[in-house]
Amino acid sequence: MHASLLGDLGIVLVVAGVTGIAARRLGQPSVLGYLLAGLIVGPYIPVPLFADPHRMEELAEVGVVLVLLAVGLEFRVRRLVELLPVSGITAVVQMSALAWAGYTTGSLLGWPTTASVTLGACLAISSTMVVSAVFRTRTVDADVRGQVFGVLVIQDVAAIVLIAVVTALAAGQSLGPRALGLLLVELLAVVLSMFVVGMLVLPRLVRWVLRELDTEALVVLVVGAGFGFAIAAETFGFSAALGAFVAGMTIAESGREHDVEKAIEPLRAVFSALFFVSVGMAVDPRVAWSTLPLALLLAAIVVVAQLLSVGAASLLAGNSLRRSLISGLALGQIGEFAFILATIAIAGGAAPTELLPALVTVATITAFTTPLLLGRADGIVSMVDRWVPPSANELLSAYQAFVRRARASGDGPSIRVPILAVTLDWVALLLLAAIGISVAPRLTPEWHGPVRLGVAVVAVPFLVGLVRSGRRLARSIRDLARTADTPAPVGQAIELVALLAAVLLAGAPALAFLRPLVRQSWLEVVFVAILGIVVTMMARRAHGTSPEYSSEVARLARGLVTHAGAEPSAEMAAPPALGAFDHVPVTLPDGATAAGQTLAGLDLRSRTGATVLAIRRGDQTHLLPTGHERLDPGDTLALSGSEDAIRRARELLTTDPLPERSG
Repeated sequence: MHASLLGDLGIVLVVAGVTGIAARRLGQPSVLGYLLAGLIVGPYIPVPLFADPHRMEELAEVGVVLVLLAVGLEFRVRRLVELLPVSGITAVVQMSALAWAGYTTGSLLGWPTTASVTLGACLAISSTMVVSAVFRTRTVDADVRGQVFGVLVIQDVAAIVLIAVVTALAAGQSLGPRALGLLLVELLAVVLSMFVVGMLVLPRLVRWVLRELDTEALVVLVVGAGFGFAIAAETFGFSAALGAFVAGMTIAESGREHDVEKAIEPLRAVFSALFFVSVGMAVDPRVAWSTLPLALLLAAIVVVAQLLSVGAASLLAGNSLRRSLISGLALGQIGEFAFILATIAIAGGAAPTELLPALVTVATITAFTTPLLLGRADGIVSMVDRWVPPSANELLSAYQAFVRRARASGDGPSIRVPILAVTLDWVALLLLAAIGISVAPRLTPEWHGPVRLGVAVVAVPFLVGLVRSGRRLARSIRDLARTADTPAPVGQAIELVALLAAVLLAGAPALAFLRPLVRQSWLEVVFVAILGIVVTMMARRAHGTSPEYSSEVARLARGLVTHAGAEPSAEMAAPPALGAFDHVPVTLPDGATAAGQTLAGLDLRSRTGATVLAIRRGDQTHLLPTGHERLDPGDTLALSGSEDAIRRARELLTTDPLPERSG
């Protein structure tokens, strides 16, 4: 056993360097190599290399601070506001679904409430490190990258709150609404105080150091600020990670976050490696083997639940099937925050010791499955696309055009205001419901009725406000869905999809929030019943609107010749909007690689995210093509989709050679 810190660092870094490089050479994230290094130098494997676990735990805390400092550098308030309309919806539904799945799994395993809540929190956060490593080695569409990293940023922010909650649970605090409310108020007060202090000092100081001094002074300043804020957060009873995150967030407001991130990256890389090594050292392989069935179950839950929740939420946010499914595949793993949360909970006795080795196994499995599934993404998207009925594809195309119209419309503020009002009223009602559910049973029987009556009386104004703001929101959606050129049945179908999005966005967080307080399963029954009713109504409406879609596309096709000669830049800048659809005409030039192919052979929709609404050939027009029509030079296709989808479709149709299909 080495008696010095220098000896421990030498052994750990040499082994981690070798295993990290080996993992990267095998196409895997270096995190897996660091975990393996922890097993090698840990106390459970008889290898003549050993480091003191207690020293590594202390160094791991430094790694946590530096990792959270770097995460904070990626977060700016303005960026979060920009991400919320699309990535925010996806992140809220995804985290709620995984938190519910984790809590439910823990409950079925007989774990106490605190352990089940910790498990849900661990599964809810994906790995920024794994995703970044995979994206470095695989080409991914720009719109998918933007959405995935947007979700990851919002997850990182939520993880700070989860760390505070799990820290409180590990300290023995109650999970009741009163204690949780006080915790959140204290958390908000501490964060705002540190943020204000940081904003008054750090951005100006960082800019001055970059202008007047050198990188050495910058690194010392930034790292010192991170540890100073970490100590402040611990002083107030919160995790050091919270303080480091706030420090990074305030430094990011200097506008020089990229310079700062580049300067501290080597230091962050070293100590984050030490953190993962310490996690690997804490894992007993025999315990990990005994928890393998649990790990396999959790890994399956993570991969499947991430795909379903991210895919559904992204579709309802107005994204294409391709973008939604690939985003779900990319986020199908657990991240470094899971180890932080599990370590805190286990140290405080709030979670069983087998949780950490199980999570390490899950992280290892999902770090392998993520690049594997992304490599077969085209095949998976194509398979799902073939399963989707034509009427559903038509409805999704119209809904995506509606969402694009809503984002580009000058009526945007009139929609955001009722959305905010609905959100505030709904959150207030959830908090009141939590109080009624958890507080009344703890009182003597004679107080049950008065407390519940008082909660109901207080809830009435919020319920009335929810109805009123909901009606205003419905009117705004109706005005955008039913334009002058849109047939009424198509507009009604779009409204039902918007209603489904609202139910999912409101119901998923409510289910995740109330599930630990309500031990019965009636919450899931009510939620699934409401979803089923809306989906059934939507399916019936979509099935009955085919004639309206055809007439709408026929009007669109009549305008194809007018727009066929437009310049590509003009087409992209201002696609002509026609009722429920918007479209970009693309004409196949002579010698196009797609000439002689069919849309089904090209697999255009699943590979690009764009939909072909019509094909114009001379005086003939094919409406809503089946995919078996052969394309000829001179054909004009009406493409509907996002700018990125249209760009990919244009390249596939006109310039690029046909790539090999994967999967």
